[in-house]
Amino acid sequence: MSLPQSFKDHYLKLLPKKEAECFFEYCEKPLRKAVRVNLLKYSIDEFKKYAQKNNWEIDAVPWCNTGFFINRTSENRTAIGSTLPHVLGGIYVQEASSMLPVLALFYGHENLDFSHKIIGDLAASPGSKSTQIADIMKGKGILLTNELSSSRLKALYSNLERCGVSQNILTHYDAENLCDCLPNTFDFLLLDAPCTGEGTVRKNFKALDNWSKNDAITMSHLQKKLIRSAFTALKKGGELVYSTCTLGKEENSDVVQYLLDEFPNEAEIVSLQHLFPESAKSATDEGFLQIWPQIYDSEGFFVAKIRKINKVSDNHSSDENKKESTQKSNQNNNKKNNQEKKNFELKNFPFDKATKKQEKERNSYFFKHWGFILSENFQWWKRGKEWWVFPQEIETLVSRIRGNRIGIKMGELHRKGWKTTYEFCSSFGKLCTKNVIEISEDDVVEVYKGNNLNFSNEQKENYKISDGEVLLHYKNFSVAIGKMQKNKWKNQIPRVLLRDLIKSLEK
Repeated sequence: MSLPQSFKDHYLKLLPKKEAECFFEYCEKPLRKAVRVNLLKYSIDEFKKYAQKNNWEIDAVPWCNTGFFINRTSENRTAIGSTLPHVLGGIYVQEASSMLPVLALFYGHENLDFSHKIIGDLAASPGSKSTQIADIMKGKGILLTNELSSSRLKALYSNLERCGVSQNILTHYDAENLCDCLPNTFDFLLLDAPCTGEGTVRKNFKALDNWSKNDAITMSHLQKKLIRSAFTALKKGGELVYSTCTLGKEENSDVVQYLLDEFPNEAEIVSLQHLFPESAKSATDEGFLQIWPQIYDSEGFFVAKIRKINKVSDNHSSDENKKESTQKSNQNNNKKNNQEKKNFELKNFPFDKATKKQEKERNSYFFKHWGFILSENFQWWKRGKEWWVFPQEIETLVSRIRGNRIGIKMGELHRKGWKTTYEFCSSFGKLCTKNVIEISEDDVVEVYKGNNLNFSNEQKENYKISDGEVLLHYKNFSVAIGKMQKNKWKNQIPRVLLRDLIKSLEK
């Protein structure tokens, strides 16, 4: 493997020779494997015990308290994606430096209550950063995950479901158009922008096969449009993180500077110089993080944080004119949005909000059967025989945009009774205390192969299980819901999902 000469020549002009040679050397080194523990489903202690049992040597990622580098012995080379903690959503394979943008997003807000907050990930697939955001939000507020590519939507939804993300609205928009529909909406926004991917060469050496400086310049035009739209979608006081996995200033600092020039009285940089103990090594004078592969032995990355404020201008008259113009614009937008909300809710939104009586009935069933209490962050909605829970205040979004998938489908009413979904199992099953039975690792594999399980009378008595829906747990993971008939647990995982689960176990 060798880097393209044109790429080397370019960076030899930009960097001191010794630094450039070190950069090239690290570009050709294998990338360290890393995972992030998903605290929605797993704990750090449980992960460490699993790693020790499987002879994984682990080292903490310095900037992420849930991130770990993994060095596995030659005797244990099972793909991480095939391990049960991964298949069950307890860990996410994620490159260490890609954990930084989410850390930067909530920098300075470490104890924030996310109730009533709206967070957005504008280019979300495959879901590494979205699931990291959801982990920090702990089921509160609203998380909007957007992906333009139709082919990548399935992977995004699959990872959100696997990791137990419950307060999500998944959208399929051009990010620029999405932001134009949602002005002054988000408390926090992540724009991990499309880029030329120079920083990913250690993971994908073909990333530089057709490298050209002109590609970076072309890409920067798109990035500037995206960052401008993202900024307009922020509330006053809201914060935006712009990140890329590339290295050149054309796609990084130049794009941020463009935003500062466009909004001189509203945009200010939030310095990331002290984001974590060693961040000064990669911090620029402006307060950005420019992560070269050799600094932390990672992928290359760029991270910048911008806050939306109102600065006082020297030209008071000019500011007053701008203020009046902004007020008129906001009034027109609000009038338009209110009209769109009315039309959309009446004509296009296929769900009906549950009545107080219906909410009480659903909550009563889930508490009586599962010992489960729905958080106040959610509300019940109905579509035909289906019952769903959506984050509170979801109307503020669905009145203006269309969601491909919203919230969690909890179950359906059939002629023979109620059927609880696998989605409920994945998102809320860990919280259930009734009609739950513990199974072994071998049993989990059998279940994900689509098989049924047999239980003895003694087991049923010990767990106080009777006929009807029963939830399977494995070491605090919620595995599946099935119907217990006499001594047989009948698998109810959808066949389409089983195919994906089997593939994961067989990697």
